[in-house]
Amino acid sequence: MSFLDYKSTRPWARSIQARVVSGEMPPWGATPTSMKMRNDNRLIQDEIDTIVAWVEGGAPPGNDADLPEPPTFTTGWQLGEPDYIFEQPVEWTIKPDGAEPYLYFYQPIPFAQDRWASGLELRPENHAVVHHSGAYIVDIPEGYSVTDGYLHDEDGSQVPPSQPMGRAASSGNDDPLAGANKLLSYVPGRGYESHPDGFAKRIPAGKYIRWVLHYNPTGQVETDRSRLGLWFAKNPVTHEVLNLQAGSPVPKSGGRGLYFSSGQELRYAVNSRRSPARPLIPPYEEAHRVMGITPVNEPITVYSLTPHMHLRGKSMKWWVTYPDGSEEVILDVPEYDFNWQIQYELEMPLKVPAGSKITNVAIYDNSPGNRWNPAPEKPVYWSEQSWDEMYQPTIQFSVDSQDLTKVPATTSQDQ
Repeated sequence: MSFLDYKSTRPWARSIQARVVSGEMPPWGATPTSMKMRNDNRLIQDEIDTIVAWVEGGAPPGNDADLPEPPTFTTGWQLGEPDYIFEQPVEWTIKPDGAEPYLYFYQPIPFAQDRWASGLELRPENHAVVHHSGAYIVDIPEGYSVTDGYLHDEDGSQVPPSQPMGRAASSGNDDPLAGANKLLSYVPGRGYESHPDGFAKRIPAGKYIRWVLHYNPTGQVETDRSRLGLWFAKNPVTHEVLNLQAGSPVPKSGGRGLYFSSGQELRYAVNSRRSPARPLIPPYEEAHRVMGITPVNEPITVYSLTPHMHLRGKSMKWWVTYPDGSEEVILDVPEYDFNWQIQYELEMPLKVPAGSKITNVAIYDNSPGNRWNPAPEKPVYWSEQSWDEMYQPTIQFSVDSQDLTKVPATTSQDQ
């Protein structure tokens, strides 16, 4: 619900007061022990006191002469008209009801050489049905091909769009893009990003965009064809902005990331109901613990952190251990809320020296005490649907030693 004027706001005055005082609104999961975030939207105490006094005073209307200009809402692209637009290669029809599988479509990148995007936006055509979506940079397996958005295997058979290729077909650990193959995600309220001069995301020639889409039925037949807009960097790019999931090593820096679940060390693998790679969350377990440890073997700079879990997600915490053994909390979200997918943007980018490690711990609650839990009596698989679970703690960072103006990136298309 939006509160744009006094008439629509007044009936909710008591509810607004209760949620503002409790800290439930505005939504913000990070504790004060976390590092300062530039997108922190919490109210200061004076603002809370003003709202409380207004409600306790009968929530009267103010002076019309003091009204600010009404907010304006962008109906088009957030950053203006993009320099280039990728259109989802398949217009998809969503059934009126029933569970929709995750969908995977593929699109060749048509550029003759690598391009650098300082701004990106993933924009649904039909916001009503897009639960969330993502755009990734991938290779396709040798012998495979792409036709009209669909992947075909060695014998020419079409791979069902609900079947992911898996990690083996992503950019791979020996590629500079390893851990960085995720360009952007869309969830309601978040789906675009921009980077300052000198920093950008690489759109590499010769690779593919993989569209990952999760639709929710609305009770009627719907269609969607999302778009990915790019704004190219206008000035020289010195550093590539990368994404890294907790537990993965920094690309090209050596070292081995570690994952633990229920105290058991795991080798990272794609999880699904068909091939679970981690222990399932047992029925009624209140605090199932998963940990990812990233070795930092060369200096990096961290810009943002994004927790992602599903309905059993209870808490998530990152901290850095420096070479001298000292520790510092980066982000602590003790009451994770699946309904608010927040990317936490550091007010001051964090310099992490070589010899450090970044640790992430997530706790999952599969007990009846979790009000969002649809089935505490069942074991929970690691997979895509909301009633399954995910462990996707992502940081956005750059490698300090990189200077793209000194060593131009080349591709096979440049030869």
